[in-house]
Amino acid sequence: MKRKYIIIGILLIVTILLLANYQSILKSIIPPFPEIVSSNADGTSSTLFDYSMKVFGEVTNKGGDGYVVIKATAYQAGKKYVKTKQIYLPAYQTGKFKFIFDEVKLLKKTPSYDVETFALGSLGN
Repeated sequence: MKRKYIIIGILLIVTILLLANYQSILKSIIPPFPEIVSSNADGTSSTLFDYSMKVFGEVTNKGGDGYVVIKATAYQAGKKYVKTKQIYLPAYQTGKFKFIFDEVKLLKKTPSYDVETFALGSLGN
């Protein structure tokens, strides 16, 4: 009989601890799930004789806390330029990013860009 009360007491304590800390437990188990909210590109980082393209925007994390990777790719005249960065993003928070591509040239074809994001350690593109 005494053993039964001890087991019930232990189960009760474990249940209370799990309920009290479920959010922090879920944050450590659930990986980040980042999504690009917005992105844009312009030439505001250029100087008079040195053209560059700035890609900027926001990424939100719809998963647990963790590091996310943001990958920006610029295309111009058949060439491809890739830059990446990683940021720590808490669950359900939004962060900003900015990339400056000094490789693009002013008098060549108009550059285009693409931005993608994935959790650090996942099989990103």
